[in-house]
Amino acid sequence: MNIFRKHEISKPDKTRLLLGSLLIVSPWIVLFFTTIVITHHSVFESGPCWSDELSYWHETLSFCQKGFDFGYYTINEALPKCLSFGTHGFGAVSVYALFGKIFGWKTYSIVIANSFFLSLAFLISVIISKVSSKNLLSMLLFSMSFTPLILFSSTSMTELLNFSVLIVYIGLLYVYFKRGGNQLLALLLVFCTGISFIRIIYIVLFLPLLLNRKDGFRIDFRFWIYFVLWLIYSVLLFFVNNLFVSPYPDSFLSGLFASSSLSDLISSFSIHFVQNLRNFINPLSDSPIQVLLRYFILITCVYSLIKSKILQSRFKSFEIEYFIVFLILFLFLLINITAYDIFDWRDYRVMAPVLFGCILFLILSGKRSVLYFSLGINIVGIILLINSPTLIESFSNGRYVNSVENKVLNHVNYTKSPNSRFTNTIVVCQFSSDVVLNIPAGIGISCSDTLTDKLNSKYIYSKNKLDLLTYKIIDSNESGYLYQKTVAN
Repeated sequence: MNIFRKHEISKPDKTRLLLGSLLIVSPWIVLFFTTIVITHHSVFESGPCWSDELSYWHETLSFCQKGFDFGYYTINEALPKCLSFGTHGFGAVSVYALFGKIFGWKTYSIVIANSFFLSLAFLISVIISKVSSKNLLSMLLFSMSFTPLILFSSTSMTELLNFSVLIVYIGLLYVYFKRGGNQLLALLLVFCTGISFIRIIYIVLFLPLLLNRKDGFRIDFRFWIYFVLWLIYSVLLFFVNNLFVSPYPDSFLSGLFASSSLSDLISSFSIHFVQNLRNFINPLSDSPIQVLLRYFILITCVYSLIKSKILQSRFKSFEIEYFIVFLILFLFLLINITAYDIFDWRDYRVMAPVLFGCILFLILSGKRSVLYFSLGINIVGIILLINSPTLIESFSNGRYVNSVENKVLNHVNYTKSPNSRFTNTIVVCQFSSDVVLNIPAGIGISCSDTLTDKLNSKYIYSKNKLDLLTYKIIDSNESGYLYQKTVAN
């Protein structure tokens, strides 16, 4: 009997196993709660409905089935320097394409993939960091109550994929600061490089790696060498990433770099910065859910700075975990306010995964005092969510409606090995599910407000009849008109 007792699982280990298992399956619990309980639908009835979701979904479909041989995904036929990926680049699309290759690609596939990647990330984090039962419970309570995770769990947006990569990064970072090791450092460098192609702003995540020194951190010549190398490498990643990204003409940076003079550039930057700062601070600038996250980020950032004790010690010593959280949040905030947009869920989508990862890092590091404040904020968020039926409706509206079959688009044919990628491209003026979900794999989609003879794409689909010389109508119905190019420009 004693032999068998040696192999029995102790009570603490059983608790760890139970909590770890719950954490790993928690994304599926949240997903099915938001779909079945809140929206009263099955996840298998869902599909992409927003323009970004449709773009991710169709690009992944083409990448899965045609490899790199697909048409352009662009706005106004503004082309990337290499290949034909859209304005989001190839990072997220590549991850989803791998999932699609293995499991197939349906209208609900991104939703399932997101929960799968989130569960996988928790599994990796639990295994590599050897989380204690208390920390597992804290992570479980925090993740299952985090409002942004709940909101985006039933969508085909890439937010949960970004949550996943931040969870893995935080797990690796925690182990690196606890145990060190050149192999782990190399893995972190490779991982940060990879996820920078999902969101280029993740170049910030290289910075904490400069703070770990065996002989203690010092701002010395060696540090500045590493810092300069980080800057050079980040710029290199930015330019490499941009080679595969279709230009987004409506972005702030596009307009800024198109300024006619230095004074116009400075003026445009200043106006944008002040407006973003005002939107971030103003409690009435957006919905309460968005404002709550902004103040959650701000308070966590300031709290981490104070708890790091770097100001009290006049930059001579600090608590590394709190300083890392402050550094990450502050830089992400700074980049969002200066270069991105603080309105219409844009900052919410970028900052939510980062905040989630930062809180998890403090929990892993045993700084559980932040958990109570976080749970309090999340409870407020859930109350706001429950009392915001219009918000829930806006996230689910059109998501569980079967797309109408558009037989006109059956005449769009994919051409293998064409002379130009435009041969496998269709121009549309409306990025809607009834159009995008009916366009075959391999046909790139260019969205344009102006449908003229100057376009290069083989096909045009329009809700209205057009007066064109170089295109002819090949089919039409009550939904719209499909044109095919007859004369090369």
